[in-house]
Amino acid sequence: MCRVALLIPVYNDQKGLEFSLSTLPTEIPLGVVVVDDGSQPPITLPELPFPHQGYLLRLEQNQGIEHALNHGLEWILTRGYEYVARLDAGDIALPGRFLAQLRFLEEHPDYALVGGQVRFVDGEGREVFRERFPETHEEIRRTMHARNCFIHPAVMLRTSVLRAVGLYSEHFKAVEDYELFFRIAKSYKTANLDYVVVEVYWNPKGISLTKRRKQVWNRLRVMMRFFELRRKESWLGLLKNLLLLVIPVPWVQALKRRLESRRGWL
Repeated sequence: MCRVALLIPVYNDQKGLEFSLSTLPTEIPLGVVVVDDGSQPPITLPELPFPHQGYLLRLEQNQGIEHALNHGLEWILTRGYEYVARLDAGDIALPGRFLAQLRFLEEHPDYALVGGQVRFVDGEGREVFRERFPETHEEIRRTMHARNCFIHPAVMLRTSVLRAVGLYSEHFKAVEDYELFFRIAKSYKTANLDYVVVEVYWNPKGISLTKRRKQVWNRLRVMMRFFELRRKESWLGLLKNLLLLVIPVPWVQALKRRLESRRGWL
């Protein structure tokens, strides 16, 4: 029986879904739950590599990623899975990722969620930039006040934690993951593996760019929800995101590349 469900929401991206599914590592069996968020034409589920099992859930109308994610999680929680991992259509889970995250959670029963490092690539597979995330629970809990310490398609978490803290909030559009992960990190231990576990397709038309202003505003709302007056990271997070409201996207990406280069990543 599959102990890990892999949740993939998709909207009008059959090609990206097929690419991600064709590259899935096979070191452990996964229950691959694809939620079609009202795509036209409807998404079809291709044959999966052994030993994975596939399930296609379809929403008749497009209702947004938050609703699609919760629809999938509600289905997963009724099927007895112990863990749920995330991936987005078009992204690549690197070999060993799911096994390493499962082992981490098995060996650390007091941890609720584990992510990893991420490499962003363009449509040709060329690296655009990398982003380094803190690894320890203490650093993550502190840094979450300044930024999200997890990339959504790189995480694995316990389903028991979702039953305790709830699912994604639909009140924080485009930052639903940040709000949920912050909620989890406030009550449970979390971690990131110290190496790259997923290649994320950098889509210039994706949520992070086309809805950037809404995303920044909602990120500020999350920060205010968990704001701690005496924590400097809370103040730094607010300042950074207020600046992001006025700084052009190309400038932000250029700065990220420069900072990662100085860290020795590129």
